[in-house]
Amino acid sequence: MRTESELDGDTKMKIPKTFASLGFKYYRYLWISSALANSGQYSFTVAASWLIFSLSDSTALVGTAVFATMIPGVLFGPIIGVLVDRYDRRKLLTTALFFNACNTGCLALLSILGFITPWVIITSAFFLGICFNLQNTCTNATMPGLIPKNTLYNATALQGTISHGAGFLGSAMASPLLVFVGPESVFALCCLLYTGAGIQSLWIRTNQSTSSLGNLNARNFFQPIIEGFAYIRKTPALGLLIVMVFFHCLLTMAYTSLLPQFIRDDLGADSGIYGSLMMFIGLGAILGNLSTASISTPRGQGILYIITALASGVSLFLLGLTNTALLAFIVGLTVGASQAVFMAINLSFVLQRANDVFRGRVASVNFILASGAMAIGNFVYGSLSKFIPPKINMLSTGGTFVILTIVLLLISPTLRSLYKKTEQVKEKQVTSVV
Repeated sequence: MRTESELDGDTKMKIPKTFASLGFKYYRYLWISSALANSGQYSFTVAASWLIFSLSDSTALVGTAVFATMIPGVLFGPIIGVLVDRYDRRKLLTTALFFNACNTGCLALLSILGFITPWVIITSAFFLGICFNLQNTCTNATMPGLIPKNTLYNATALQGTISHGAGFLGSAMASPLLVFVGPESVFALCCLLYTGAGIQSLWIRTNQSTSSLGNLNARNFFQPIIEGFAYIRKTPALGLLIVMVFFHCLLTMAYTSLLPQFIRDDLGADSGIYGSLMMFIGLGAILGNLSTASISTPRGQGILYIITALASGVSLFLLGLTNTALLAFIVGLTVGASQAVFMAINLSFVLQRANDVFRGRVASVNFILASGAMAIGNFVYGSLSKFIPPKINMLSTGGTFVILTIVLLLISPTLRSLYKKTEQVKEKQVTSVV
């Protein structure tokens, strides 16, 4: 791991505080790589969701595709966490990105040849999900080693502009291609974006230490997984943050499979409006993260964490009440902003509190519960959409998360400590010891 002075040597230019982390060249390479890869991920989601719905007229199959993209985080996340702690994170990241380039390139070719079916797309989504999990875990575990500690939230906020805000760029590129050319052109775009991301990742350099785990083999492979879960269990703040992100993703972010039916039935619109709404949600994420990236005090971040938790539920509730495309676009900005800022702050809090030896496994568990919650939510909500209209689902899940956050604030001192002044927290700890 490089020292603070070595990290400071990476930056040679004065840049605004909002973009402070981009002054460090290896983080900058990581950020650009993530921007390209996540734009590819969102472009894939736009094309795959609409194509499956067009071929099958089934929201349940759309939910299955989203489920297939996210469930690998649950199935393979613990193993990926150990690999990220044990092996070269940059090489793993590059491998994942180039594999996804091949995956989406093959899907484009099958679409052109006319061999595309919903289940071909779902299978492709499953393998895309495996590599996305590996990419995300490598990225999160690598970040703290590329920048000084005091810029970590800035780095996660800037990552948020692309991990969620790539919905704007990806949808902006995918929507016109989907409407005027066809889904095969969007899949080809995904291939190009992933290829660019893989090339960019080749330039990242880290001094990752892997000696702590020793050589992994069949006999001791699962021991590091158990140790990772035990570490989280013994660290209450980590446990709370991971639980919060699980319910946030389950109740406020698992709406993707509902959007095609919501737009067709409640807004009376078509694929162009679908892509545009995704674009506005992504734009909200960009604006939200950029407007808060310069907040550097722990208390300020803690207050913002609670505000965006509540806003995530309220904004989804309001989206369910919209009945025109214009209103949906306006509310979509708030949905994207609140969700992206919450996820960025939550990630920075998790990475700050995780020891580097366990960082890959902690980041993996965090991603497992986040992606697993969205996978389950999209699958269940999509499957039940014939009985529970999308707008009713948005109203009920958004409202439930608001209530849950308020209840946790009332009963959890750990959650309240996130926004208390440092002196107050220390005084309480001393009183407790006495």
